[in-house]
Amino acid sequence: MKKAYSLDILADFVKEEDSELEKVGLKSFYRDGPSEFTIQKILGFSKQLSVRPSRTLGNYEQNLN
Repeated sequence: MKKAYSLDILADFVKEEDSELEKVGLKSFYRDGPSEFTIQKILGFSKQLSVRPSRTLGNYEQNLN
């Protein structure tokens, strides 16, 4: 038998999961998004990476460090 879940059931599950993590003290390990350090590292990588077109090679990647 195929099980079907509604968005309301999914939302209730997420709320229950948050409360259970808080009860056992694991809520502090999980965040709503990436840390500021992670965001800065990703932005730094995107600044130093250059992808350029070439007639002979197609597209090539170049690190601008």
